[in-house]
Amino acid sequence: MQRIKRPFLWLVMAALFVSLLPVGLTQHVSAATTSTYFIPDDQKLLQTKGLNPEATGTDPAKITRSSVYITNNGNMTITGTYSLVTGSTIKVKVEQLTQDSTSGRWVTDAGHVTIGSVTLDSANSANRFTTSGLTLYTGYNKVTFTGVQGGLERSESFYVLYDKVPFIQSLQVLGGGPEAIDLNEGTQVVVPNNQITIRGKVANATSVTLSLNGGDMMTTSLLEDGTFFTSSLSLVSGINSLKFVVKTASDSITIDRSLYYFDTTQPFTDMELSYDSQYIKALNTTPVLTGTAQTGVIAQILLPYNAATNPFSKSDGTAGTDTTVKIGTNTVPIRVLKLDRTPGASSDEIIIPGPDGETPAYRLVKFKVDGVSLASGTNNFKLFVTYGNFSTSYTVNYKYMPGETVITDLYYLPGYNGTSSVTNVSKLALDGAEVDKATFYIMVRANKNLAATNKLVASYLPLSTKNLSLTLVTPTASPSGLGSNEQIYKVSDFSNGQQKVRFKFEGSEAYKNVDISYVSKNYIYVSNLQDGQTYSFNSKIVNTMTIEGQYIGFENITNAQFYVNGVAGNGMTQGPESSKDGPDTTLGVDATHTAFSLALNIKAEGPLVYGENKIVFTGTSMDGAGNLREVRKELRIYIVDTNVSTLSVFRPATGTGRTSFNNKPLASLTSTELSDILRVSPEFVNRDGKYVTSEQSYDLLIRGGGASILNLFRGSEQIFSSKGITDLLTSDDRYKTAGTYTYTTNGVSYSFVYDYAGSEKDFILRIRDLKFDAPGSQVFNLELINSTGARSTQRLEVERVVSPYLILSPVPTVGDQIVVNKNFVRFDIEAEGATKVMIDKYEATKRTDLPNRFVYDYVGLKPDKATVIKIQIVRADSTLNDTVTVYYTSAVQIDTQYMAEKAAVKYSVFNKELELNFPKGTVMKGYSSSGAAKYYPDQKLLFGIADPRDGVVERRNDYGNIINLNKDARTEKGESTIIVPADLTLRFGSTVETTNFSRVSDIYWISGGLGESGIKQAVNGIAPYSIEGNFTQFGYDRKIVPSQRGELTLAFNDSVVDEVGTNITVFRYTDSGIWENIGGEVNTKAHTVTVPFDEFGYYTVMKLRRGYSDITNHPWARNILNGLYSKGIMTYLRADQFGADDLTTRGEFATLLVKGLNIPLNYDVNQQTFFDIVPEAKSRTWDFKYIETAARAGIVTGLSDGFFGPDIPLTREQAAVMIARALKLKLSANNDKLLTGLGKSFVDAGSSDYYSRPAIEAVSKAKIMEGSPITMAGSRKPVYNFNPKGKLTRAEAGKIVVALLQKSTSIFPKSFS
Repeated sequence: MQRIKRPFLWLVMAALFVSLLPVGLTQHVSAATTSTYFIPDDQKLLQTKGLNPEATGTDPAKITRSSVYITNNGNMTITGTYSLVTGSTIKVKVEQLTQDSTSGRWVTDAGHVTIGSVTLDSANSANRFTTSGLTLYTGYNKVTFTGVQGGLERSESFYVLYDKVPFIQSLQVLGGGPEAIDLNEGTQVVVPNNQITIRGKVANATSVTLSLNGGDMMTTSLLEDGTFFTSSLSLVSGINSLKFVVKTASDSITIDRSLYYFDTTQPFTDMELSYDSQYIKALNTTPVLTGTAQTGVIAQILLPYNAATNPFSKSDGTAGTDTTVKIGTNTVPIRVLKLDRTPGASSDEIIIPGPDGETPAYRLVKFKVDGVSLASGTNNFKLFVTYGNFSTSYTVNYKYMPGETVITDLYYLPGYNGTSSVTNVSKLALDGAEVDKATFYIMVRANKNLAATNKLVASYLPLSTKNLSLTLVTPTASPSGLGSNEQIYKVSDFSNGQQKVRFKFEGSEAYKNVDISYVSKNYIYVSNLQDGQTYSFNSKIVNTMTIEGQYIGFENITNAQFYVNGVAGNGMTQGPESSKDGPDTTLGVDATHTAFSLALNIKAEGPLVYGENKIVFTGTSMDGAGNLREVRKELRIYIVDTNVSTLSVFRPATGTGRTSFNNKPLASLTSTELSDILRVSPEFVNRDGKYVTSEQSYDLLIRGGGASILNLFRGSEQIFSSKGITDLLTSDDRYKTAGTYTYTTNGVSYSFVYDYAGSEKDFILRIRDLKFDAPGSQVFNLELINSTGARSTQRLEVERVVSPYLILSPVPTVGDQIVVNKNFVRFDIEAEGATKVMIDKYEATKRTDLPNRFVYDYVGLKPDKATVIKIQIVRADSTLNDTVTVYYTSAVQIDTQYMAEKAAVKYSVFNKELELNFPKGTVMKGYSSSGAAKYYPDQKLLFGIADPRDGVVERRNDYGNIINLNKDARTEKGESTIIVPADLTLRFGSTVETTNFSRVSDIYWISGGLGESGIKQAVNGIAPYSIEGNFTQFGYDRKIVPSQRGELTLAFNDSVVDEVGTNITVFRYTDSGIWENIGGEVNTKAHTVTVPFDEFGYYTVMKLRRGYSDITNHPWARNILNGLYSKGIMTYLRADQFGADDLTTRGEFATLLVKGLNIPLNYDVNQQTFFDIVPEAKSRTWDFKYIETAARAGIVTGLSDGFFGPDIPLTREQAAVMIARALKLKLSANNDKLLTGLGKSFVDAGSSDYYSRPAIEAVSKAKIMEGSPITMAGSRKPVYNFNPKGKLTRAEAGKIVVALLQKSTSIFPKSFS
């Protein structure tokens, strides 16, 4: 007793202490944050498990923005662990949530549901899962994981808000050093090159544009994964500003970054005049000075760190021992400043590291020189700086006009009203401002006090007769917040567009030019409806829908109107009665009232109806110049009537081991109990629309809703009706267990037992122990009638068969015949008590997940013949022999498949439409997770004809299951559906790269199967979507490729006319998930095209159907450029222009050579040849993989040690060298004899670089590159220039590439020009 008392006393004391705490110091228990079956690693996501879509008011489980998991990424990856479920049964589903406007509860939208894929971590002893690329809907999402164990389905849901706003994930500078340099916010970045490229990654973006140093916005190359690249950027000396604008269809963000370009000839990054208590910009501009005749100079300069051993300044801020500063010829004292212009010392000099982020490379210094004398008129003085072994200078220009009234600053005052104080008003620089209205306010600041007589005037540039309307405004508030040298002006009726405006004071010669942008933004915003959204209402009553919103940005609004399903709002009748169109049908929008709130009735006669509804808002905006703009907002919404009968389950089930309803109403049954009651019985096989079984009795399971009466008929005889049964289909949730129902037939009474739970809204019903009197079929018709009398019916047929075995696959496809369009078929035979099943002479494998089931994949059906296959069922006491006849039709169409009977190096399938050949000794090769090669000599290849809509090859399997619709009998216990993810379908159907081409052949699927990984065995060729997984989503260690490059020949449409085959090409879609143009050599007589074969996937033949205007209108290169574009060797630069006359670059030409000559790619992402081309970098015209391949093949070298310069324009002599190396042309000795001979061919041979001369001679003799004829004065015979330093246009480069390809390949015939 003594051992028990003491702990008990401590507990009592603790309880008393807690009871004494003031109210509010103890916290309430929050919603559950633990998970039983699925535990995400992300704790924030886990915490949403306790939320309840039904919760409202102050319930802590209510779904709100603050309680859910928030992400800006539309493709979500979830990792975690699972328990109490079988890993192979795990599924994940995403449902969009919408809020019921009446109750405030959240409901799932049946029209917006996606299924994601779940991958298990087989290498981890813990039960871990990963969902990759889970597609979210904009707004609130319910993410539900389900899994099964022992027939019990278990599930848990989590809640995610997807804010689809664009954002930048990373920014890097390429070309600024041997490695990419992170361009992070707040960091100092210096590059030694003036030509750079920016690489970045964004999310949720449709476009990324860039402005360099306030220039025009430039479009970047945005890839599907969010990676983007800018074109080559030319930096100015000193600091450069970068403005990125990332946009979606409705949102945009602006990101500012800056970086320094260290130009040894111009290292000054900033220059100011410290003049009459002002700081005036003096770098690359000419300031106007009107006061005293002396000024100070503040300079900011970037210096090489290693130019001297000592700092630029001493500890007291004066010039250091290695520093000299002069004005003209006079050495002057300096004072080092901090970046904020306050006095500094050597410790305030900023040391900037190089590209490696560690080694000091530059010294950023700010200093001041006082007492520089000014001379009247336009003048300048020169500032010299010497630091160690580095010297530079800058000429400061100025205009000194004593006494002149000069504008020093101009500001835009957004949101100002013209009367209040400007003290707390935002003041934005007017130069570069974007105004949102035609009337706005500006503030001007001058170099002296201003009076009312100092009138500001402005005009549009180029000089126009139209001046700006400016009105001087005096704030009535006191104090006004204005200085004595400041005035406020109202700008009226500003012209639309990007305008350059010149401001000056009347009578003054000093002016200031600024750029102002005004784009009228008028739009109609609807706040509570979304286009394409589905809303549910019950038609038992007349419902009302509220529509709220606002007309935004309209000027002088007129003609505001709305229409619903073509009926104008001003023609509707308003009133609370159900016979009217709604309680509020008046839009009420005018110049002073821009918000609206409508309340419209939903009924059969409108205005809103059940089904699709089209709602249109219109309005007209007129700007100050009288320009009219009509704005239209159109929404389509769908209203679903919940007052309909639904039937989700109507099937037979075994009565053995049936689960009890447990005397509970439906709402009280747990999800596990409900899943057990409605589980599928494997004893009943759904075949050709009927359930087949060998059972002698069975139950009927029914689940439905929206019904007031239920009638069940067997044949034409009614055997059950809910009418007259008190507890069935009532308005409230009830149950009835082991109820008895009696019906009479031909004077004989029959009874059966039934179980029921639910209400007319949602119910389950089980009718027990229906019996077969003999083998044969029983047909049932179920009739559901709702409260309005609408009827829904469904037919069910159950057939009992007596057989020593049952063939579950293949099922008959034409009557009783088994007809397939492939040379193989899967057998699945149910044979109770069998010890072995033989198919032909091979033993079938016994399934481990289902009893008495034996499977075998038979390969070798004879084309266009009936193949008789022997079946043998072996039992302990008997052996049964039988045959199955399968007819294989070889007609080539979608879903046609061919499985190789054995591994080979030559394949010819689909009536020779596809031929694939490999060199002798080729086997299939894969890699382990460690990167070691693994070989598979016995792999059987699968060939198929894919559906062009989604890439599916086997839409219906041998069981009769349809992909994406039915549960697939090949999966674990036949309980899973093979789902084709929507994102994979979108990627397969993308026309980004094929928009200018037309398909002229089938889409061929070629699969080498999968390699082994962990406990997963290697498999032969498979369909793109199978029980093994989905194409493009397999791990690296399961990928299989040929050990040697093969050759693929595809046939294309005989009706295609292409005399030389230059517009015919092959596109492939491999596990990169992108359609890629790989060209090909065309045999126009045979209508075939041949390409190298390195990877398995989809292949199809396409023909160029549309080019670009600058190709079509080119004077001589039309055929050449169309041919190169159609073969995928060259690509377009802009969406509307090919860029025929743009200069080709070194990177593009190297890429053209590798592509055109079909050189196998050879690169390593962990090792690069050139420091300015980082792994995976690419642009519209070049790619790291191709340049690295060219470098390793010895085709290209750098301009200097490790520097290639992919965006530098290519010279003709550089092109000659690359070509000679690529074709391995014979080169002469580089001596005086060569130069003499070359001089006879080209008069400018002496201007060529020494290294290029043998290559110039070789390509000239091979007639790949030629010179340009010129006629000298007094001579009739022309001479030729090679122009070695000349730059090549893309058209000229294309001509050269075609010439060398004609020498070395058959891609372009000799007659092509």
